[in-house]
Amino acid sequence: MGNVYLKISVIDLGFNSAKLVIYNVKDDDSFDIYQQEGIKVRLGEGLDERGQLGKKPMSRAIDALKVFREIIQLNPIKSVLPIATSAVREANNKDDFLNSVSKEAGFNFKVLSEREEALYSYVGAIKSLHIPDALFFDIGGGSLEIVHAERFKIKKVISLPLGSLRLTHQFDGRQGKLTDKNLKNLKRYVWSLLPNKKDLGLSKDVKLVGVGGALRALARYEQRLSKYPLDKTHNYKIGRKSLDSTVSKLSKMKPDDISNISVIGSSRAETIVAGSCVINTLMEKYDFSNLCVSNHGLREGALSIFLEDPKIYHDGNVTAEQIRKTIGLDEQHKTSPEKENFLNNLYSVKLITKRERKILDYAEKNASEKSSFSNPQSVFYSIMDEDIPLDHNDHLVLGLSLVHARHTKTADWLFSRYKTILSQQDKVSVKKISVLVTLRKILERTKSKVELKLHGQKIVEFVITPSRSTQTLLLKDTLRKFETVFDVKVILSIRQYQGRSQSSMLEL
Repeated sequence: MGNVYLKISVIDLGFNSAKLVIYNVKDDDSFDIYQQEGIKVRLGEGLDERGQLGKKPMSRAIDALKVFREIIQLNPIKSVLPIATSAVREANNKDDFLNSVSKEAGFNFKVLSEREEALYSYVGAIKSLHIPDALFFDIGGGSLEIVHAERFKIKKVISLPLGSLRLTHQFDGRQGKLTDKNLKNLKRYVWSLLPNKKDLGLSKDVKLVGVGGALRALARYEQRLSKYPLDKTHNYKIGRKSLDSTVSKLSKMKPDDISNISVIGSSRAETIVAGSCVINTLMEKYDFSNLCVSNHGLREGALSIFLEDPKIYHDGNVTAEQIRKTIGLDEQHKTSPEKENFLNNLYSVKLITKRERKILDYAEKNASEKSSFSNPQSVFYSIMDEDIPLDHNDHLVLGLSLVHARHTKTADWLFSRYKTILSQQDKVSVKKISVLVTLRKILERTKSKVELKLHGQKIVEFVITPSRSTQTLLLKDTLRKFETVFDVKVILSIRQYQGRSQSSMLEL
């Protein structure tokens, strides 16, 4: 990763809440969250009855935006990207409201079309997950956006008035609780508005991927109920049976009781039942057994498209080519020929699996990035805090491998904390990747070329050609560990390097 060189903030004015996120943007256009604030403004309250934004909701939104203005003034912000979605988009009096916002809070909002909202959200999620065949959805307070993509190519974009706050109000939620009868009517209504599976043309490989506050709250609640040991919702998988059970539990509770559940909170208590019902109906109608949660969506997508091409962001003309470029598919596998050759060698002689090869790729990159960390635990938590396209097991194996390369006991202790979701095979993978990270570091430092030869099933010859004096003792020590972890006999052959006149074969 590059160094931080600027801060950019995104303001997302939605149907239910206003959010400000300030990002640290690095010189390679990667970014992470520096600060985030959310205020429940319920801007869309009464919109369906009147067709326009009410005075009180507008006043609440403007007050929130004034707070955001002061937060931004405290920080050296390079650019501010204010975006508004369904509530502003649908209101007859949106121009008056936006003029007031501009005068009183100093922000000029870009009102996203339904298509833009759906695609920005899709880009934000898929950039961090790299799932090629996806039925993606974003459930907000006012609308539900759906994007169907195959091999990262957009097939369909749909926007429906199925937001969680809107549905809560529509089906009598204002009386404090959705009754069983109202919940059945709500589900029937959602089912009728969703297109048929046949119309969407979903392939068997397609995965369901979702974003939205209601979905993240559901994921956190499910993790708490199941005593899930990892505090991470990004790339978490929710099963349909488990979701059925969670929806059933929540629908029987009063909003006050739901607001006392810390992982849901008071801001989500009123709308979580309607939101979870929409998600549940999506899974049922399209026959998905599980769904993948993304922590990244609209705001990250808007920022990514802006960083890739500010003109396209401002014009709103997001093309298929632009989406592919922004997701970064073409740059995904940029790696040195030596490293690629080494990984191919390991894989071809069946010393590592395809899965281990993928994790090793990330491990090498992270090893150099985290080299300044003195504490192995800090390395682990820093890695686990990142949102990368690895599922939770692979992500844990990655973090544990880098800790293991530094301190075995710490790695073992951390492994025991997550043993309910890890297997013995994961422990083997941790040891393999750990020793390979150390080996690669030695080879890189000595600018060595390496060739692997397999003699029978259990003898591996390492033919190493260094371009400078190699660290022989360290290399031999690492290869002894390699023998133990991979259960093979290793022969080490060192060819001549510039300035040395002969080759040698060393005993370990």
